[in-house]
Amino acid sequence: MKKGNMHFSRKVVLVFSVIVLAPLLLLYGVTIALVYNQTLNSLESLCSLEVHMNEEKIYENIQSLELIDKMIRANRDLLLFITSPENRNEPDVIRTIMDESLTLERILSAEPSMYAIRVFTNSNFVPERFPVILHSDREKLADLSEWEFNYKAKFLGFMDAQMLPSVCLTRELLNGKRPIGWIQLSMRMENFFPFLHREPTPYQHDFVLKVDESESGRKISQIYCNSGVCTSLKLSEAELNQFTKKIFAEGAGENFITKIGGKSTVVSWRYMPRLGIVIAHSCEMAIVRKYEITMFFVFLAMVFMGIGFLTIVRYTANRLFNGIYSLMKGMKRVNEGELGVQIPVEAENEVGEAQQTFNAMTKQLSVQIEQIKTEQQLIADTEMKAMQNQINAHFLYNVLETIHMQAVLADNDDISKSILMLGKMMRYCLRWRIHTVTLESEMEYIQSYVYILNLRNDYEITLNFEIPDNLREIKIPKMILQPFVENAFIHGIEPLAKNTEIRIYTELEESTKKLWLCVQDFGAGMTESKLEEIRSYLADEKYERDSTGSIGIKNIQQRLLMFYGAEYRVEIKSALGKGTTVRVPLSIEEQFPDRAR
Repeated sequence: MKKGNMHFSRKVVLVFSVIVLAPLLLLYGVTIALVYNQTLNSLESLCSLEVHMNEEKIYENIQSLELIDKMIRANRDLLLFITSPENRNEPDVIRTIMDESLTLERILSAEPSMYAIRVFTNSNFVPERFPVILHSDREKLADLSEWEFNYKAKFLGFMDAQMLPSVCLTRELLNGKRPIGWIQLSMRMENFFPFLHREPTPYQHDFVLKVDESESGRKISQIYCNSGVCTSLKLSEAELNQFTKKIFAEGAGENFITKIGGKSTVVSWRYMPRLGIVIAHSCEMAIVRKYEITMFFVFLAMVFMGIGFLTIVRYTANRLFNGIYSLMKGMKRVNEGELGVQIPVEAENEVGEAQQTFNAMTKQLSVQIEQIKTEQQLIADTEMKAMQNQINAHFLYNVLETIHMQAVLADNDDISKSILMLGKMMRYCLRWRIHTVTLESEMEYIQSYVYILNLRNDYEITLNFEIPDNLREIKIPKMILQPFVENAFIHGIEPLAKNTEIRIYTELEESTKKLWLCVQDFGAGMTESKLEEIRSYLADEKYERDSTGSIGIKNIQQRLLMFYGAEYRVEIKSALGKGTTVRVPLSIEEQFPDRAR
């Protein structure tokens, strides 16, 4: 063996180890992946469900606040009173303010989750009715956002019950397009965000994050309850930055994994654009970590088992393959030229049988070499006979030339011309080492062939070539047209036995990049069934040698496929009593490369 090649026994050990260990490792990897993914999916589903429930609760609170807002705006008496109180006498003003205050207080008592309802009026003629009807100058209402979180009504300094942190909805009150005051509705933080105040659950936390828009981009800050028992975990600045990147990244999903308090955590979130906040729920991946630790120890156990398995297999393989090593060494010596080498047979098993076979093989090498020498001698003899046959062909040419000279000396031009034509035909046919000829050479051969045909018949065949001069020097496969001229004579002309014509012409087809050589006779033609039989015969690509020893149309078809490709096939058209036309395709790219472009 060459240096650097893996030892055969090691390859066997490796193969057997892969066959056994690979499925185990694959099973282990698949199990880890399934358990991990299932646990992760469960955590993500749990987080998504919690966020969805929290989102629904917040939307319920929003709907309650907005419904009360609409009810107040629909109170035309209140709006008219606030718009022009100066047009009323003092008893009416006092009675109206008390009635409207009682109405607002009833709404407040009917909705337990509501914390405060305040109507601010821009008119100083409206007397205040704490804490529901107030003057607008008590608070900078225009500076407040529509939704304020952890809001405290500090202007009610003597009413501590009205100063607890709340979620506050503040909207301007209009009569037509005229600003007449403000409506302010609020819920306590623990009522609006109840999930921030529920009993703490191990490994789970809820967050409310305010989204601040600026020219530098989006940034989030945590909304944290300042009253009551708040179970929400405070996030550090770095953790808030991670939340910002994960939530507002391009193509971000509704779940992501990050670190909170140094622990890997699954987070599900929803963005609520109406409030400008993000609500999130997190689940620590402590359960997943337990599975990971278990799988790690299982992996270590499998590694130790694999090492033990490899050791056992290698020891066993070394003992089993000692005989194979000696066999390989013997083969190497044979490869180096020691053809008679013999190796010891060490065991009575399959390896020993292989060693015996090797020894028998080397003994037969000498016999085989002698046989090869004999076969080479036979090949040489065959080649010599082929050369003798070639010499005989040359002898025949010389004899024909001698007879031709005798006919010339005897002034017998007909015999002289006939012998000359026959000699040309024999030279053309017997030079099979030349596979391609010019179209002009093929035409000369066909002329000689038709001349000989006219000698033996009492009728005359006229041969017309309609081929441009610029095409006569193109290269074509040898004997590509003569068989079709022969078929035209045998099957089309000879049955009629009268003077006729054979027309040979070309057709250039630009669309398919083909040059067609066409042979047309005006003989007997053939029936449609016979024509279909010939076409089916040509479509069958199975090789068949012509039983007569001549070059048949099947041979021509096969040579065309070999020269040009599968799309170059002979086409035959015929009609009974009107003759037959055969079209032989050639490649324009082969003959006219500039034109083919």
